[in-house]
Amino acid sequence: MSSPEVLPVLVLGGVKHLYIVQGLAAHPRFEVVAVADEEEAPDWVHERNEAAASAFGVPYVRGVSEALERYRPRVACVTPETGRHARLSVIAAESGLHIVQDKPMALTLGECDRIVAAVEAADVRFLMWNRNTFPSILQAREVLAGGGLGDPLAMHVDFFFAKDAGPLLGSGAPEVIPQGHEVLGELTVEGIYPLAYFHTLIGVPVRRVFARTTAHFFQRHADRGVEDLASVTLEMEDGTLGSLCIGRIGEPSHPNIGELKLHILGTRGAFVVAEPRPEVSVHARSLKPEDHRQRRVGVDYERRLLDDFARAIDTRTDTLLGARDSRAIAATVFAAVESGRTGRVVDVARG
Repeated sequence: MSSPEVLPVLVLGGVKHLYIVQGLAAHPRFEVVAVADEEEAPDWVHERNEAAASAFGVPYVRGVSEALERYRPRVACVTPETGRHARLSVIAAESGLHIVQDKPMALTLGECDRIVAAVEAADVRFLMWNRNTFPSILQAREVLAGGGLGDPLAMHVDFFFAKDAGPLLGSGAPEVIPQGHEVLGELTVEGIYPLAYFHTLIGVPVRRVFARTTAHFFQRHADRGVEDLASVTLEMEDGTLGSLCIGRIGEPSHPNIGELKLHILGTRGAFVVAEPRPEVSVHARSLKPEDHRQRRVGVDYERRLLDDFARAIDTRTDTLLGARDSRAIAATVFAAVESGRTGRVVDVARG
C-alpha cells in the first residue's frame, strides 16, 4: 500500500498563535514549507514572522503571490491579526488551498460570509481551529447519538479559563500592551469553544440570544469597553435551550487551569462532562506559586483536529468545524455581544 500524501503547508499572513503551526509541523500528513505575508505588513509583523520561520527552519517570503508560486502549497495556515483573517482566507481559497484558520473567524459577519463564499466556490476544505475533540466530548456525542439521554432538552457550558491578561481591575498596576496585541472581548475571542460544543452535540442552529457582559477582572478590558466575563442564554431553532458562562478569570481566582464543564439534560437522563479530564495532580517542591497543580493527560487535540482535517481532504467531506458552521457560531457571538451591550434579546442572523 502506498503512503498517504504529505501536504505542503504555507503559513499565510504571519504567526499569531505558534501552537497551530506546531501542530501542523508535528503531524505526519503535513509539512510546513514556508511562512509568507503581505509586503505592506508593518515591520513588527515581518519581524515576528521571520522569527517564527527561523524557529521552524523554513524560509520567510515577503509577498504572498511569490510564495504561492515558489512553493506550490496545498494547505494554508491562516493565523495573523484578526482583522486580516477574512482577506487572507479568501486569498487562500481562491488559490485552491485547503485552510486551517485561527479563531475568531472574522470581525464582521460580512467578512465571515466572504470566507464561506470563497471556500464553497473553490470546493476546498476549511477547518476552524477549535477544542471540541476531547475524548469526553466524543463520548458525549456517542451517548446522545445512541439515544441514552433521549431527546436533548437543555445544555449548559461553563468555560472559565485562569489566564491573566495584564493587571487586574483596580490594582493600579501600569498597563503595557505588546505591539500589535488586539484587545477584544472574550466572547469574540473564545466564544467559539463553548459554542462549538453546542454545534457538535446539539447540532441545531441558534435562533436568538440574551447576554449579560461585564469587565470584572482585567483593566485592559474595562478601559476598552469589552467583556472579560459573560453569561449567555440560547434558544435553538427546535426549542432546545442552552446557556453558557464564559470568562477570562485570571490565575488568582482559580487554583488550576479553570472550570470547563458541560451539563446536558435529555428526556431520559442527564450527562455531565468535566472537559479537562483525565488529569493528574502534581505536588512537588519545585513548583512555583503560579504553576498549575492539575495537568491534563491523554489529550492530544492538535493531532485529533488534524487527523480530521486530513480525512476531510482525502474524502472531500466536511471537517469538524467548517466554514458555514464557523459562520453560524460567529453570528451567535455577534448577537450575544449586541445583547450584552443593549440589554435586549437579539435574533441571530441567518446565513
